[in-house]
Amino acid sequence: MNWRNKMLSFAGRLQLVLSVLSSMHIYWASVFILPTRVIHDLEARMRNFLWTQDVSFQRGKAKVSWKSVCLPKFEGGLGIRRIGDVNKALMATHIWSILTKRKSLWVDWVYDYRLKGKSFWVCKMPANCSWSWRKLLQLRLLMRDHFRVQIGDGRMTSAWYDSWSDVGPLGNFISPRRITNAGFRLEDSVADVYDNGEWLWPAAWRDIFPVLIQLDPIQLSPNKRDTIKWKDGNTMLEVSASNMWQTVRHNETEVDWSKLVWCAKCIPRHAFLMWLIMRKKLLTQDIILQWDLSRRKNMNMICCLLCYENHDSHNHLFFECKYSSKIWSTVRQKMGMEDVDPKWDDVVGWLLMRVNSKAAGIYVSRILVAATAYFIWQERNSRLFKNQLRPPEQLCQVILDTVRYKLMGVRLKRTDRVARLLQDWDIRDDGFEGG
Repeated sequence: MNWRNKMLSFAGRLQLVLSVLSSMHIYWASVFILPTRVIHDLEARMRNFLWTQDVSFQRGKAKVSWKSVCLPKFEGGLGIRRIGDVNKALMATHIWSILTKRKSLWVDWVYDYRLKGKSFWVCKMPANCSWSWRKLLQLRLLMRDHFRVQIGDGRMTSAWYDSWSDVGPLGNFISPRRITNAGFRLEDSVADVYDNGEWLWPAAWRDIFPVLIQLDPIQLSPNKRDTIKWKDGNTMLEVSASNMWQTVRHNETEVDWSKLVWCAKCIPRHAFLMWLIMRKKLLTQDIILQWDLSRRKNMNMICCLLCYENHDSHNHLFFECKYSSKIWSTVRQKMGMEDVDPKWDDVVGWLLMRVNSKAAGIYVSRILVAATAYFIWQERNSRLFKNQLRPPEQLCQVILDTVRYKLMGVRLKRTDRVARLLQDWDIRDDGFEGG
């Protein structure tokens, strides 16, 4: 990889990871299970491209763990999908093809040369089988409980090895010898062991296997084929790679601020910084000192570079610092937040109460808060690394101009409220769509 991403923002690099790097492996991931070493190498390249600004891809630059980055946005991540999880989900679709006997040359070959009349769930792994077939069989332990058959005519479903009831596959507790001794075949379908509303197995089985008492009578539909669903917890879903991925991936609790950060028509680079702020991952000096106390002597200063009165921290920068508080007191008048104190928790709390609102004024509030945080952080870094200072009045003007230019390119419904909003921002509404 020789992309020169020094001029790209984090948001730009994230977009390239999502649209390019996350797609390059899809074909091979849908053909066979990728070796672990290959997966680690691919994800290392994606991670390093996201967090570093040069082609050397130095390690140790990540601000957030890769495990957290690869969560969906509504769970606090960036929406990048782990290659291993995608690989498993795509390969699970091949298992579905086998179970449904989908019309294809490959499925026919599997039944003729691999299964040879046996169920996919219990067929043995040959010592000389290919890598792809071996890895597919190894997925059975992970995937079996998620493939659930909804009975139609009962002819395509194995009575012993498929999951078609709440008790699970009957073959889990009824041995093949006991099945054959009772006069059944291992290849029997559900329709073969059920007739006239009754199960055909011996009455003694109910005493030996009390779980069979839980099997209620079923209604076979002669004109309806059996269908396979994907079971996620207690929910039955259609079989798709997306639903499979949702099940096999690592899950976290949903966060309440995802819609606030990744709102529609947001400014991407501002949204990315908001995401870092929400996760408390900006490299403020208090966090750096927690990592390595020996660096205290090498740092230019421990106090805030904006006001020189307090420690450099998330809560202080947004917006308890005298410098940032002055900026907040100015810009909040443009979004109806005059009563919101210059404290990050209060600002976020006010926005979260309105996170589901589609009002244009709330949209402006979101992008203005993000822009304010972005330029304050930029000013802090300019002072730290470049020794460049701007007065708060100049930074306020930069923030308001940025939001105004954004609003000039956004299409909003033409309403009286929107017209007044645009007038407040000195924007003509001729190019906005009608309501």
